[in-house]
Amino acid sequence: MKRLKGKPIILSLVLLISGFLVSYSYQLTKSSPQMVQLNDSQWEKEYFYQQQLLDMEKRNKQLREELKEKRHTIQDFENEMAESEQVIADFVERKKKLQMLNGEVPVEGQGVEVVLSDAEYIPDDDQVNQYIVHESHVHSVINELLSAGAKAIAINGQRYMRDSYIACTGPVITVDGIQHPAPFVISAIGDPEVLYSSLSLTRGVVDQLLSENVDVQLSKENQLEMKARLSSEG
Repeated sequence: MKRLKGKPIILSLVLLISGFLVSYSYQLTKSSPQMVQLNDSQWEKEYFYQQQLLDMEKRNKQLREELKEKRHTIQDFENEMAESEQVIADFVERKKKLQMLNGEVPVEGQGVEVVLSDAEYIPDDDQVNQYIVHESHVHSVINELLSAGAKAIAINGQRYMRDSYIACTGPVITVDGIQHPAPFVISAIGDPEVLYSSLSLTRGVVDQLLSENVDVQLSKENQLEMKARLSSEG
């Protein structure tokens, strides 16, 4: 009887242990899907953040390209503005040069001065007309100065223009209707070295004038001032 009583106890312990193991296995099996589900959620979040990061990088790249294009546009605009400013500056400079050539504005600068005077000694048996300055003498000097690059010319302070008219009346000459007595001071603004050398060439203008009994004085000038054509005539 004692042995029969011990077997149910042992059997009960075995069943109890078996039930515990089955219960533990069920709880373990039940908790495993939760762990997998958590891992899936983390993966989804990581994938979401990765997609956001990729989108941001893509957008940043697009913005960089747009910025580059806008910088190029601004650079092109600045270049166009600089070119326009240069064109305007060129027009202003050309306008000033034309005004200077037309005698519309006063001018000043370096240059040369040529003084033509009648001969001091006139032989009794010669004609006086051969010892005075004529308009042809003045023209020869002016033409040489223009050929040498003179920017502005004046005769006794009166601006000479390319359309000016010079005439000789006895001992005086008229420039655009205004009379000037001798000596005739011809001023020219330009490179002093070039102008002086051009007039002083051997058998050049000065030699020719001296051979025609005209007294010539030639000098380089550091500062010459000429009035505008209108003010000198008005």
